[in-house]
Amino acid sequence: MLIAMCQPYRAAAQNGDLRGKVTESTGGTLPGVTVLIKGSSTGTTTDAEGNYKLALSQPSGTVVFSFMGMISQDINFTGPGEVNVSLVSDSKTLNELVVVGYGTQKKVNLTGAVSVIDGERLTNRQVASTSLALQGAAPGVTITQQSGVPGGDAGTIRIRGIGSINAGQNPLVLIDNVEMSLDAIDPNNIESISVLKDAAAAAVYGSRAANGVILITTKRGASGINVSYNAYVSDQSPTDLPDKVNALEHMKYWDIAQANSGLPAAFTQQIAAYEASGPNNYTIFNTDWKKLVLTGSGLMHNHNLNVSGGTDRIKIYASGSFLDQNGLTANTNYKRTDLRFNTDVALTKKLSASMDLVLNKSDRLWPGQSTPQSIIRQMLGFPATAPGRYDGGEWGEGWSNANPAAQAEDGGFSRGITNSRIIKGTVTYKPIEALELLATYSSNFYTTHSRNFTDQYKIYVADAANNTLLLARPWPALNSLSDNTSENTQNLFRIQATFTKTLGKHNFTALGGFTTEDFETSNVNTYRQNLLSPDRPYLDSGDPLGQTISGGISKYSIVSAYGRLNYNYNEKYLLEVNGRMDASSRFRQDNWWKLFPSVSAGWRMSQEGFWSGISHIINDAKIRASYGTLGNQNLIRSGSSDYYPTYSTFYSGTAYNYYFNNVVNAGYALTTAANPNIKWETSKILDIGGDFGLLRNRMTITVDYFRRDITDILQLVPIPSYVGLASPFVNVGSMRNTGWELGIGWKDKIKDFNYQAQFNISDVKNKVLKNGGTPIINGANIQQEGYALDSYYGYIADGLFQTPEEVKNAPFHYGNTAPGDIRYRDISGPDGIPDNKIDSYDRTILGNYFPRYEYSFNLAAQYKGFDVTAFFQGVGKKDNYLAGTGSQPFYSANFQGSMYEHQKDFWTPENMNAAYPRLTANAIPNNYVTSSYWVRSASYLRVKNLVVGYTLPKTVSGKIKIKSARIYLSGQNLVTWSKFFPGFDPEQRDTGGEFYPIMKTYTVGININL
Repeated sequence: MLIAMCQPYRAAAQNGDLRGKVTESTGGTLPGVTVLIKGSSTGTTTDAEGNYKLALSQPSGTVVFSFMGMISQDINFTGPGEVNVSLVSDSKTLNELVVVGYGTQKKVNLTGAVSVIDGERLTNRQVASTSLALQGAAPGVTITQQSGVPGGDAGTIRIRGIGSINAGQNPLVLIDNVEMSLDAIDPNNIESISVLKDAAAAAVYGSRAANGVILITTKRGASGINVSYNAYVSDQSPTDLPDKVNALEHMKYWDIAQANSGLPAAFTQQIAAYEASGPNNYTIFNTDWKKLVLTGSGLMHNHNLNVSGGTDRIKIYASGSFLDQNGLTANTNYKRTDLRFNTDVALTKKLSASMDLVLNKSDRLWPGQSTPQSIIRQMLGFPATAPGRYDGGEWGEGWSNANPAAQAEDGGFSRGITNSRIIKGTVTYKPIEALELLATYSSNFYTTHSRNFTDQYKIYVADAANNTLLLARPWPALNSLSDNTSENTQNLFRIQATFTKTLGKHNFTALGGFTTEDFETSNVNTYRQNLLSPDRPYLDSGDPLGQTISGGISKYSIVSAYGRLNYNYNEKYLLEVNGRMDASSRFRQDNWWKLFPSVSAGWRMSQEGFWSGISHIINDAKIRASYGTLGNQNLIRSGSSDYYPTYSTFYSGTAYNYYFNNVVNAGYALTTAANPNIKWETSKILDIGGDFGLLRNRMTITVDYFRRDITDILQLVPIPSYVGLASPFVNVGSMRNTGWELGIGWKDKIKDFNYQAQFNISDVKNKVLKNGGTPIINGANIQQEGYALDSYYGYIADGLFQTPEEVKNAPFHYGNTAPGDIRYRDISGPDGIPDNKIDSYDRTILGNYFPRYEYSFNLAAQYKGFDVTAFFQGVGKKDNYLAGTGSQPFYSANFQGSMYEHQKDFWTPENMNAAYPRLTANAIPNNYVTSSYWVRSASYLRVKNLVVGYTLPKTVSGKIKIKSARIYLSGQNLVTWSKFFPGFDPEQRDTGGEFYPIMKTYTVGININL
């Protein structure tokens, strides 16, 4: 064991000073060591040569020598003199354990690419979904948020790029080795998170790990009793929303658009009425849809109470959490309740057991007629001229009978309740010191019950002649109720043996196991309309005529055997071999089984003798490399899992019923072509990396380069329409992700001031290598060989036409093109060369939405009771496409929507350097086809989180009989720097359609340990 050594104290008159020199155990000097008289503020630091001089303020006492990464040393003194001290490295750093697949390893011995996030870091960021707390926390882990809606604000997680097209792209998330949603757990219950990014780290999970693995370890009981309470309250508001023109401007600009389209003015009389008397909210409107729709009640609060206690024989951790999150619109709310009980029992010296029970309930409430996203879209798209709500509270008809405020407040409800119960039991037996045997069983059972009641609201219109309001109609014509229930069960059984042996400097660990997993889901879906009693929204009050009922059941199972062998020589030369053999019921018997092996090696150069000359600068240096394969079988078709892609399956439904013998008979139809020969998708991953500790491990550096080849990708290959079946899956695709990661950390202290900094940056490039030979175009996106998956595809814009001559001399596109319209480049034709015509041959790749050069910077400092954390997150390169309401004023010819303030900079003969094309009444398609004009850089830098906290002194907390208390203020998504379109959040993808804004939050919270 390493201990600190000091030379004997020598008393000598030195003008009332303590003097001396501080070195490290290897002989090097230690500058910057804190030398402090214990219990006082008298102190100093060592100079560049390790020397110090400390003026004594008392005749005797204890002087403390401390340095980051070294073991502190206390020396007693009884007067002035000389004290020379030698400090040694803190062995805790060297022995730090990291959770890996089915076990733990010393961090210094890791040969795979693993990022570790301490649970305490997550609690600094008060978010409803735990996935968002991981954003920017680990290089190579991309988390993007597409919505801030309660119950749907979770981040999309991608580890080292996109890993498939149709077989799922999400990582495997295991909480205490049980698969469940990352967002179902309160961050206060998390001890640590390990992100397994390469095949060497994840191979023991085989076919489940193609997209990486996130391992979460929850807190467990400890000896003694500890009770803590954590709570916060947050106020939420949108990060950004575009501003609309008012009613008068809307009418004037619409008439300009009409004129530009060769149509007569539509609002001449209304404009005159507005200018003469202004709006009266009766026959003349200037509806503020934001004010009408947004309730301003985006309050969120979270409470967590946990109790830890135990003896040498039994330890218990119990936790309860409750989250309540309101949305921006009426009837938008999300509640989550989480109860967790972790129990560990030492039955004998060799036999131990654990039992975990998790109960979780989520309750999501949305409006019934429209989703919150659709309501926000209507709010942003409806013109201010549309009647919203009269002064007496009656609903106006909005636009085309759609009123987003009425939909939110009186349009019914959509409620989804999910109840889950997880039971896990583990028995561990150690017959000898070197051998550990383990058996574990877990059952994850969850039910989802969703009820969607579409209620009618009453629409009124003004009767100006009689100065009254008339009831025009209820909307919609009929109310309706759908009631759907699903039950899901996931069972897992695992047995495992781990053998550890040391022979001199040779260290061996062998692990092997067998696991079975089965999953079953069943559902029942029902529907009725025209409920007789809307106040009693149950199926039995609905009209049986037109009712529907459907249901089904699906199952799959996986059987696996896995193993891992670790060897190291004196913790200097490291080798690891992993492998897992999987069999999945989703394939036919000939393709059931697949082996996914990996191998990795590492060399701790800093342990070599030749390193001693620079060991005081670079304390620890390790290089590592790995190569292995992982599989994927989680097929997805039309947004849901496809459990039987190799079998021809028949479906029932009213569309297939037939009439025979004067009776309607149930019919069945084969709807999808099957392919019995499909097999596993396979990811082949190469990783080369290094881990370094510098300046007494105050600085840490981790760097990785990786290449990930995904082969045998299951594609939906088009078949002739006369076959009458949907396309089958075929193993014809391949992709490649290449990239690098860099993480630099720093931690140090100056007397009572501690500070830490962490900088992460990573880049991932994606390329489709094979795609079955035929590009697949889906709206504005394309899957094409040689380019990133789902790249934007369209025309290259070349500014705006300025004169009729420019239009006449340009390649032909549309016959009604005029000055102020977008000019496009003629880049090709049927023969591959420009043909003076703009058509589909001139479309090309315009960019890609997947973020590149992701970076984050975390700063933290603590001084006495105060703590400050500032977290910045950003993206260096990313493209976003804007369409629909987002790009086009008055979107849709029969919709006559509004326009935004920033779109007022449109082309006219007097404003030829405009940012946007001339206004048209949607009769001119030229300007709004997919083109580079509407693809803009969505790179950004964001103040993701800022926290200021204060912990009460122990003298104060002791008086009120608690161990500690901390209060804090926090902000999330506070400031964003971006050059994207005004009013739109650059983090969200393609935000021109329906979207719910990302939330900016202001939080006050408290942490109490009783």
